[in-house]
Parts: sequence; structure tokens; C-alpha cells
Amino acid sequence: SGAENTAEKAEHITKTLSSGVMVDTGVYVPESMQQQNLPEMQGTGQEIDFEKIKEIFCAGKKITEETEGSYPPDMPGALTEAEKHLSTEDGDYLLVGCGNSFFYTAARDTQDTSNLEPDKTGKDLDFATIAEADEEIRKVAEELGISVGDSVCYTIDTSSMPHYIFQYDLLVNGMPLGKFDGGSYSGDVWATGTSVKVFYGAEGLNMLAMPYALDVTDAGTPQPVLTLDEAIQKLEEKFDSMIVEGEWRVDEIEMAYIAVPIEGTNDARLLPVWRFQTEHTMEYAGKDDPSQTTTLTDRGDILFNALDGTELLKNNGSI
Repeated sequence: SGAENTAEKAEHITKTLSSGVMVDTGVYVPESMQQQNLPEMQGTGQEIDFEKIKEIFCAGKKITEETEGSYPPDMPGALTEAEKHLSTEDGDYLLVGCGNSFFYTAARDTQDTSNLEPDKTGKDLDFATIAEADEEIRKVAEELGISVGDSVCYTIDTSSMPHYIFQYDLLVNGMPLGKFDGGSYSGDVWATGTSVKVFYGAEGLNMLAMPYALDVTDAGTPQPVLTLDEAIQKLEEKFDSMIVEGEWRVDEIEMAYIAVPIEGTNDARLLPVWRFQTEHTMEYAGKDDPSQTTTLTDRGDILFNALDGTELLKNNGSI
């Protein structure tokens, strides 16, 4: 999850809940959220200036195509149902969707980013150190008016074009939005959790994906936060109310903010949550030969509002 860099790792919890569910994990609470009181905030879509982005990423390049289309407004703070994109002669591609989300790539040789943990080596590449690349990226984020926090860097030196992949916390009033899939749960490119992803190679920044930008419109009033014990109590109550089949494990616990779109508006509630990542394993007997069993493992998240303890349920790809 990359939370290691951004957070204090609290004690390791190993316990079995009354329902038989195993909890075995460290606990991540970002430094800025280690408080007894936190607010529910509200945000609205932050407009991304297409002309400005064009200037930053495509200055001096020959634009071969510039078109507009429609884009499903399902990200938090979506301002429009429109998208604008352009391509350059060099093969750059730039897209702004819903007015507050964008994607830029000039990457010629990208990497499957599904499991990057082994690449978190801290190794510097010849063309720039991790610190130098990070400084450049933060300058671009500042130009774009995007507030980024801590980052995790992966060094990809196995591809034909060595590069870094950075993942930055996206901040709302200094608080990080959760990097887990927040608000949209399909395997689609825009749903990989709320973080700013950047590829940085020998020619500089060559990919930047910004899932959505929000301006905080209401900083809210700090309210008492559920302690970890109280959150685990909520988890216990949830499992006690279910018929628990198969084997359940909780292998990650963290606290973060998430953006929950307010239907019919450009606004989103910004809620602190406790997230429990679960692994559920079931064995099924074979149809023809019951002695032949199949094991299926399903991963998921259980989220509780850290202020009032209600569970945030997911349905049809949204919270």
C-alpha cells in the first residue's frame, strides 16, 4: 500500500475475533491524522486548466490532434461530462476529464505496475537521483496547484528504459486521501486508489495520472475519532451479525480520508475512515467429484466512518 513511508506503524495486532476472524497486521495512521479529533470536510471539483497543462507538458511540441468528447462524471468533484485530449507528433498524449481529472503520458516503455513492492529499493539511477526527480515532480505539482504529500518511489531498472515510478499522497487540508481504491472499485485505470502516479525517466517526467483534484470548501469542525479498539469493536459487531463461512483474515489496517461524491452535485464529503483489508478464503466441493475441492480467495475492504462508526457500504462501483 506504500503506507509505510507516510505513517507511524503502531503496535502489531494479532487477535482472533469472537467470530473466528483472524486479525494479524500492523496499523498505519498518517502523522497528520494522529489526533483525538478530526473534522468531516467538504470539497468541490478543482478545475484543471487545459491550456496551462498543455503549456507545462507539450510546450514546443507539434500537436497532431486535439479533440473533445464525453467522459462519465463518476469521480468525486466531477465538474462536467466532457473530456479534452490531444496528441503530439512525438507520441505524447494528454487528457483532461470531468474538468478536474487528468492524465499525461509520453512513456514509451512502461511497466506493469500491479506489484511494485520488490522495486522499492531506494536505488538511484544514472540520470537523476530519487531526491532530484522528486524535487522536479513537486515543482510541477505546485505549478498545477495540486497539493501532494509523502511519496513512495520504485526504481525500475529492468526495462529497456530505466525509470522511477512515484506514488504521492493527495492532500486535502494537509490530510492524505487513502491510496486504496477510493470511490470507484473497477479494475479500470482511474480506479487504482487516490494518489498521484508519476513515471520519471532520463528525459524527465513522462507520465502523470491525477485521479481527481478537489478544493476544500468547508474545513469542518473537529469531532472525536474512534480509537483503534473502538473500530475493532465495530468490526467484531459486523462479523457477529454475519454468517461467517470459510476463513477470514484482516491483514491491513489504516486510517485515511476518503472522498464520497454527493449525488447530483460537484461536491464530495471528505471523511476520515478506518479501513480493514480482508482476505476471505472459501473451499468448494467439485460438482462431479465432491472430494475435489476448489479454493477461492477474495480480497476486499471494510470501511468505517472514523467519526460516527457507521460502515460505508460499496455498491455498483461506488461507496
